[in-house]
Amino acid sequence: MTATSRSTVMLANAAAFITPQTFQRRAVSQFVTPRVRSQTERGREILDTLRAETFQGPVGRQRAYVGGDGPAVFFQHGWEADSADLATHADALLQSGFKVVLIDGPAHGQSEGRKAMMPEFGAGLAAAADTYGQPFAVVAHSMGTPSAVIAMSRHGLSPDRFVSLGAPRSLPENVRFHGRSAGLSHRAVRLMLEGLERRFGEPIDHFDVARDAPSMTARALFVHGTGDQIARAASSSEIARVWPGAELELYEGLGHRGVLRDARVIERVRTFLS
Repeated sequence: MTATSRSTVMLANAAAFITPQTFQRRAVSQFVTPRVRSQTERGREILDTLRAETFQGPVGRQRAYVGGDGPAVFFQHGWEADSADLATHADALLQSGFKVVLIDGPAHGQSEGRKAMMPEFGAGLAAAADTYGQPFAVVAHSMGTPSAVIAMSRHGLSPDRFVSLGAPRSLPENVRFHGRSAGLSHRAVRLMLEGLERRFGEPIDHFDVARDAPSMTARALFVHGTGDQIARAASSSEIARVWPGAELELYEGLGHRGVLRDARVIERVRTFLS
């Protein structure tokens, strides 16, 4: 941690103690506002071969990249990313005869909006189904997994198959993990969770994939790298354990973004969906 980041954390912890309401308001606002709209330039040459379309999402127009015929597969990226993240997986499925629909989440990529989190991502997936029809499958990375589960449990998204790549299990766990990693105090983390709970208008513990997993009907594959420093590999194991009939694949040493390009993962996903 640099001296600047250390001082920022110290100021945040002090604000959580001295002016908790102000800290909470600012922390929640920052948490739901992506700092960047994409993480990589890789995969954009694949996106350029697809049709760039838009549909109406929960916070404005959303971008979709569409190509191919056959059974439709939706792709949902994670936080502070865009459709380029999943372009390699999409290209493999496109070549195997699937229709692909890669979706930029609200406030991400070429989609409209400034703030978004899992509820908006989930509603965006449901809106895509209203436009393109129910998909045969959904492939989701990172925060895309709980977002897709929200779409399935609350908005009527009903894919036959579901693939999760590097999934976090729950929002509270994710906030606590990254808060502790950054050096935030227990008080600061608690204030953030309470603020997010108010923003969402329901208990924060509801945002736990394992809570909804037992009621899921899609045949699921959970993929995780054991070297993931963003979401615990155990998260996918815990979800797969309670998701009826789910399959689990762990890849030794692979990181959080490694599951996006690794040839073994791409082939495993293609085989599962085929």
